[in-house]
Amino acid sequence: MRSIKISAFILLFCISNLLAQNRIRHNDKEIFLSGMNLAWIDFGQDLTGFNKSEFIRALNEISAAGGNCIRWWLHVNGLHSPVFTGGKVSGLGNAEIKNLKLALDLARERNIALILCLWSFDMLQPNAMSENHDRNKQLLESVEHTQAYIDNALIPMVKAVKGHPAILCWEIFNEAEGMAADIEWGGWTPARTKFEPHIQRFINMTAGAIHRADSNALVSNGCWAFKVMTEVKTSRKNRNLYSDERLIQAGKDSLGTLDFYMVHYYDWAKEEYSPFHHPASYWELDKPIVVGEFSAKGPYKGIDPKSAYEFLYHNGYAGALSWTWTGHDGHGNVNDAAHGLRFLMDNYPEDISIDYKK
Repeated sequence: MRSIKISAFILLFCISNLLAQNRIRHNDKEIFLSGMNLAWIDFGQDLTGFNKSEFIRALNEISAAGGNCIRWWLHVNGLHSPVFTGGKVSGLGNAEIKNLKLALDLARERNIALILCLWSFDMLQPNAMSENHDRNKQLLESVEHTQAYIDNALIPMVKAVKGHPAILCWEIFNEAEGMAADIEWGGWTPARTKFEPHIQRFINMTAGAIHRADSNALVSNGCWAFKVMTEVKTSRKNRNLYSDERLIQAGKDSLGTLDFYMVHYYDWAKEEYSPFHHPASYWELDKPIVVGEFSAKGPYKGIDPKSAYEFLYHNGYAGALSWTWTGHDGHGNVNDAAHGLRFLMDNYPEDISIDYKK
């Protein structure tokens, strides 16, 4: 009888540990992130010129579809936010914190959590304007310039909204690999830097600063493919460039690590790097994995949105955020994603629903 009790205890412990690995803790509740990318209403200008009516429309439509989370881009390419003076970040625009607070309040009213994505590979794209590429590269490559951003923009922003229940996490980059000259398949921007150590150091320094400003804040980063987020052997050589060890080695900040992983998938990556062909355990990672982007109309030919969301829910992932609410680039919109969002909310409300009024 004693051995049976011990075995049962071990089984319950293993189940509990598994659940901890594939859910995100938000306001003292373990949830599965089921939602969409906004990702922007006015590219790079949502903080400086907040469109309240359109933001409310996005919240309402995703909430009505059954979603609990929205990924929203903030600085993006640095063209409009934050403020630069003499090539360094000197602060935020007059309305940025006010607009961020308003967006979070609107999300809380509708029981939607926000992923606040700070930067994108667009920092070194033509849309950042070529005259700003050197400035943005300095932000990435210089400790002094990174610290100026942290002191004058990031920390004031984090402290201003610290403890707001609608913050799911701070996300440092959207697909920073696009700016990297030293990564296979990466480096698609015309201006480039090195992932190791520059981008890793930037992530380490900013993540550490956020964790110090708000010890309860979660930090993540949007990775463009599993190729640079796993050590599992495939037909190509893979490296987890976001491991605690590599981030700390680059920036020396012991608090500058990720609380969970975020990865994107589009069908160019084929089955080899697909979260829809492998369970989360296949990647042998030590933290929860949120699939932060995939086509809302179906991530690859032959799979519909409902099946996509359901697969991620049942196969050990911590979240599913399809692209995109605006439906601007042929990957589908909220009407497509609704088939998956509604299925999860109707069938697994205990893992999906958020109630900020409790």
